[in-house]
Amino acid sequence: MIVIIGPAHPYRGGIADTNDSLAQALIELGQDVQIFTFSRLYPKSLFPGKTQFSSKEKPKGIDIERSIDSIGPNSWRKTAKSINKISPTFVIFRYWTPFLGPCLGTISRLIKAKCVTIVDNAISHEPKFGESFFLRYMLGAQDGLISLSHFTSKQLGFIKEKPCLTHPHPINKGLAPMVEKEKARSILGLNNNAPVVLFFGLIRKYKGIGLLIESIAKLKNQIPDLRVLIVGESYIPMAQYLKKTTELGVDKMISFHTSYVEDKDVGVWFSACDCVVQPYQAASQSGITPMALHYHRPMVLTDVGGLSEELDMPIAKIVSPFASSIAAGLETILKADSPSKKDFAKHLENRSWEKFAQKILTFAQSL
Repeated sequence: MIVIIGPAHPYRGGIADTNDSLAQALIELGQDVQIFTFSRLYPKSLFPGKTQFSSKEKPKGIDIERSIDSIGPNSWRKTAKSINKISPTFVIFRYWTPFLGPCLGTISRLIKAKCVTIVDNAISHEPKFGESFFLRYMLGAQDGLISLSHFTSKQLGFIKEKPCLTHPHPINKGLAPMVEKEKARSILGLNNNAPVVLFFGLIRKYKGIGLLIESIAKLKNQIPDLRVLIVGESYIPMAQYLKKTTELGVDKMISFHTSYVEDKDVGVWFSACDCVVQPYQAASQSGITPMALHYHRPMVLTDVGGLSEELDMPIAKIVSPFASSIAAGLETILKADSPSKKDFAKHLENRSWEKFAQKILTFAQSL
């Protein structure tokens, strides 16, 4: 039995989706898996979005127990007791925010089995109170660490006695299928002949929307028919960005779609675009990259954190986090020949959940 502790159905978002995918991959490798997730993840007052919950059905074949109250210590003890009763081979935690450090760190100290943690973010992109203390508290109770980029592994280097496995962010199982580009554009009301760039994912300050708008302003004469889709729920006020598009004269080139995109609709947005842009100002890695790879879309990525690791032309143009560099990168990608299926193939193979799950099994058995 392997236990996974972290967000899972009915919670929505990248980490919940990846925990479901990891569980499915481990099951396909012949393992018994149980997920312990949250009865309460974030208190309503601390959650910036509209809802924490997904509208999709519970994934079939995965045992998910909602027992952890992130701010309820009694639930931490009860969860650890339940886990100890089933005597798992090992336990996999997910760590991405210091807010959960006390909860997850305490549970891991009460569990008698080996514990490993997949660290999505060692240091927050937007600094948070006490994060160094909570990171040390959480990871100090682990037998091994797993990261999704070499950048994050280096950040974890201060915990010298802990073995660390590094593997790129896998491509989620169950992504909506690709749609013919003309059909996708028809659904979204886009011109078939216009070049289309997609920014996808939660909108947060560090993701560089302002830089993207400035870069498009630099391209409005060279590529006047360019269309940019900024798609994803916003966790920050959008008025500043809407004002900026008007001031720079690109309000007709850029459209904002600031509602959360359900899984079934993701394929339409990616299929409609010519390339995906990630103008981030900070990053550990990105769950958007494997999505772009799945849909065979080239990318323009800033060279920050671990965002661009293992990527290069013709799949990705790596640029500096400045508007002029992003503009030049977009022009290069849009004017280049589209990458072939063969170009994507090696990335798709390397980022499979089956491969990652097998590496985790081997790693945990070595501890």
